[in-house]
Amino acid sequence: MKLRIFSHRHFTDFVFGVVILVLLFAARDDISRSIQLLNEDKTRISASSQETRKLEQSQEIAKAKAAIASQRYKDGCLLVVAANSPTNLATLVPGEAVIDRITKRPLPSGTVVCDGNGNTAILVPNLDRKPVIGEIAYTGNRDLVMKTVKRINGARLYYNTPEK
Repeated sequence: MKLRIFSHRHFTDFVFGVVILVLLFAARDDISRSIQLLNEDKTRISASSQETRKLEQSQEIAKAKAAIASQRYKDGCLLVVAANSPTNLATLVPGEAVIDRITKRPLPSGTVVCDGNGNTAILVPNLDRKPVIGEIAYTGNRDLVMKTVKRINGARLYYNTPEK
């Protein structure tokens, strides 16, 4: 009798348990695929979050450098002209020397130079202790750049600007 009471009372639970086990066994591939897709989504979301953080940090750095570049223009940076065409402004390139037009010697370390594109730099010593373009900062303030370029015009551009 005890056996009968046990089987009647727990028979439904037993049937449901068996059905659940059969369904889990049948759906094991779908479950593992779902788990795999969830893990891939987590990885993608994590990568996207890291990329967003990098972009935000990059934007903050760009803003800080833009403020520095603007201040360098306002403080009177030296515009650099092309060595082969003294009436044309040169583009600042990291690691290159800037030459004094009169003495044909490099400008000293610490000199603040700029170009017509919004780039500014400080001349820093390289491994050979020669001053080269470094610590570059860019401003997108075209009005400020053009105002600086217009301050030096014509012959003054040739005689008063270093070359690269």
